[in-house]
Amino acid sequence: MAPRILVIEDDDALRIEITDYLQRRRNHVRTAATLAEASAALAAERPDIVMSDINLPDGDGAVFCMANAGKHPGTTWLLMSGHSDLVQQSRQLKREADAPPFSVLNKPVPLRVLDDFVRLAMAQKQVA
Repeated sequence: MAPRILVIEDDDALRIEITDYLQRRRNHVRTAATLAEASAALAAERPDIVMSDINLPDGDGAVFCMANAGKHPGTTWLLMSGHSDLVQQSRQLKREADAPPFSVLNKPVPLRVLDDFVRLAMAQKQVA
């Protein structure tokens, strides 16, 4: 079965680029430009992977991850930002005792790295 991926990105061009790339690799991709759209997507379907921008127009993707990852066990989370301070803050959140597991990458993220992330996340699911 194709991995189900939710891409949360407010930059239209980047969201389309990521989505097209992942779909060409036979992934099922759903998109959201805001956290409100992402919440609706999570309610409709449980993705295997969530790839989220941190700096979104209606909130913080890292806070969204912290609030939702526990409600969606088995979903692998990846946070991304072009703002180094937001990346650093998100990495600090990972150190909190109640933090769910998630990864953080600096943007721009090479598309090949996203593909590698998907393959690794799905391989870990098969082992678990």
